[in-house]
Parts: sequence; structure tokens; C-alpha cells
Amino acid sequence: METNTPVSKTIDTAYRNPKLDEACKKVLSFKIILAHILKGCLEEFKDIDVNDIAEKYIEGKPLVSKEAVHQDEGIVIDGKNTDDSSIDEGTARYDILFDVFVPVSNEQVKLIINVEAQSRISSLDNLLRRARYYCARMLSHQYGREFMKSEYENIKKVFSIWVLTNPLAEMRNTIKRIYLTEKNLVGNAPNLKEYYDTDEVILVGLGSEKDDNYSGLLKMLDVLFSESVSLDAKKKILENEYNIKMSEEMQTEVYEMCDYSLGVYDRGVEKGIAQGMAQGMAQGMAQGMAQGIEQGMAQGMAQGIEQNLLENIKSIMKNLGMSLDKALEALNVPKSDYAKYEELLK
Repeated sequence: METNTPVSKTIDTAYRNPKLDEACKKVLSFKIILAHILKGCLEEFKDIDVNDIAEKYIEGKPLVSKEAVHQDEGIVIDGKNTDDSSIDEGTARYDILFDVFVPVSNEQVKLIINVEAQSRISSLDNLLRRARYYCARMLSHQYGREFMKSEYENIKKVFSIWVLTNPLAEMRNTIKRIYLTEKNLVGNAPNLKEYYDTDEVILVGLGSEKDDNYSGLLKMLDVLFSESVSLDAKKKILENEYNIKMSEEMQTEVYEMCDYSLGVYDRGVEKGIAQGMAQGMAQGMAQGMAQGIEQGMAQGMAQGIEQNLLENIKSIMKNLGMSLDKALEALNVPKSDYAKYEELLK
């Protein structure tokens, strides 16, 4: 049975940074960025120019955090609403959802695309099952719009693409497709892929330039989200190597994403939790009581996280030239705590 202990509350609070998450989604939602993702991940677009993908084939404006992942009352894909409501968990949303048309045999074939930005991964098991569930929901949401009654042949293929900005070691600098396949157990029946090829999951694991695979889409996305590459350097790389001219709007979103703090925030929280847990466990064990361990862990974790938050604030102010108030706002620090951090930073 799950309990809402002080330790779990501390961890939940530490990992909540909705402003950074939302800014990350907005940066990914620019059509030219999505076009590169489609070209780098989908066989359907590998031979099509990225500018054509952005300008001709992506339909309308991609929706960011709007469409329901799961609702008992059937929301359809067109007129996209983006969420999944439950009493206990609130509302879950697709990060980005949009329709795209791909030219096949002189006709336009509609695909439905979901792109997710994921910075924290508890396990590949959880991630993959969640991604497959998203695909299942995108298929079921088509009822009443793309097909009626038993017209299942009209179902449009869906893709759930996950950009892992801080992946597990074994997933760094990789792009992996996961899809249905078939095998004849008896006899030699014909290939039936065209009839069941309805969904795919694609994992894009970012990594480091110290790798032979660090090129193309992987390099582009890594540069875009890197905490160590300045805005000017990003602009030059994207323009010179990928022919992406950053508009004023895109520059604003990248700046708002606080790219420096994005990676540092997660790693700082992890470091703070690890340090705090070690200190707390030692303190609790010395007390020799379960209650002491719980309290000690919570106190130590809180101290560790606060220390790393101070380091993040200093880094943002120094590297991005932000004021203290702006840095605190970017890190989603409650305004009631502004005075405390102003005093600690004196």
C-alpha cells in the first residue's frame, strides 16, 4: 500500500518543475524541429526534404499539452482537447500531438504523431508500457472521427516518439523503433504487414559528442537542449549544420527553457537526494528507531536538495544573466520563499 511519507513528499516536490517541462515541449513543437524528428525517425519521411515536411505535410499547429491521453468520454483526434483525468492523479496530457500527411503512391496518407519529452526515466519497463498505452489510446480515440462502427480499415497509423534528454546509459546516442511483426508458425502465408501496421513507438536517446553516433538528429536535439552550449552557439550550429534559422519566437522559447538549468536541475536534485539519504540514514540509524530513520532521511534530503538548488540559482544567474527573481521563477520556487533565498545568497 502506498503511503504519503515525508520522504515521498520531498521527492515529489523535488521532481516538480512544470515551467521547465512546458518550455521544453514548446521548443520541440516548432514545425521545423518536428520535421527533423520525423525525417530522422520515420521511414515514411526519410527521402523528403525537411522544409517540405514542415511546410507541406504537418497539418495545422501542433497541440502542446492539450489532448487527453485517457478519458472515458470519447474525445476524438480532430478538434483535439490533449488530457487524461483521474481523481487521484489529476490530468495527464500528451506533450505534443499533431496530424501529418505523407505522400504515398500519388495520394496523401494521414498519420497521427505524438512526441514526448522525457528527462527522468524510472525504468524502461515503465516507459515502454506507457508509450504503447499512448499508442492504444490514439487508436481508440479515432472512433467516431476516422472510422465508424466496424470500418476498422480506416484507422490511421499512429506514432509515439519519446525524446529522452537524460536517458539510461545503455540508451544514449540511440534511436530505436518498436513495432508489430509477424511469423509463420505453420505454412507460408503471405506477408500481412499492410493490414496490421497501425502503431509504432520510437525512442530517441540523447547522449554525448564522445560517441560515433553523435550526428544528425541526435546531435541537433542534444545541442538544442544542452546546458553547456550558449544561445549564440546553438544558433550557429542549427543554422550552419541543419539550415534552421531560429526565429525570435524560437530564441525566446529556448531562453525560457533555461537550457542550462534543465540538465543541472535534474542532476542536482538526484545528487541532493543521494547525499541527503546517506546523511539521513546515518542520523536515523544512530537514533536506532524507524521513526528516526524516516525523519533523518527527510531532513537530510531536504538539506541536500536545498544546497543544490542554491547552486542552480547561482549558475543560472551567472550563465544566463538572470536576476535573482527570474532565476527563482524559472526554477518554480514559491514566491513566499524568495526572501529566504535572497538572504542565503548574500
